[in-house]
Amino acid sequence: MKVGSRIFRIFAWLMPYSPLRVFFHRLCGVRVSQGAYIGNFVLMDGQYPEYIVIEDEASIAPFTMIMAHSGASPFHQRLKLYHKGPERVWIKRGAWIAAGAIILPNVVVGEGAIVAAGSVVTRDVPDYAVVAGIPAKQIKDVGSKGESE
Repeated sequence: MKVGSRIFRIFAWLMPYSPLRVFFHRLCGVRVSQGAYIGNFVLMDGQYPEYIVIEDEASIAPFTMIMAHSGASPFHQRLKLYHKGPERVWIKRGAWIAAGAIILPNVVVGEGAIVAAGSVVTRDVPDYAVVAGIPAKQIKDVGSKGESE
């Protein structure tokens, strides 16, 4: 990781205005589309930011973590007990990740999906689903685009 990238991540973490946070996350390598909202203190994978994609109108609330890899401790690496390379994380259009959620590697959060606050997402979330818990499980379906209640 470059020193500049670390500074950009700190700026992205602390900026008071979402478009500036988006700008600095982009400088770090995260692929963020237009109209996405990123809250304060959002931690995105610092080693593999290029594996994270956030589409249009997605909303990432404060204190969320988005991880593209899971690194083992030096002990586990030395004993070859655990090794897993980086994997993509894709937050699709209009998804809402509520405060304090954790998104783990190799996850797609579907279009219009909602991840409840404090949830840990370990697998894909279907379009327009609401997930909650640790690990996150689907608790509701909010319907599809264009439906009215």
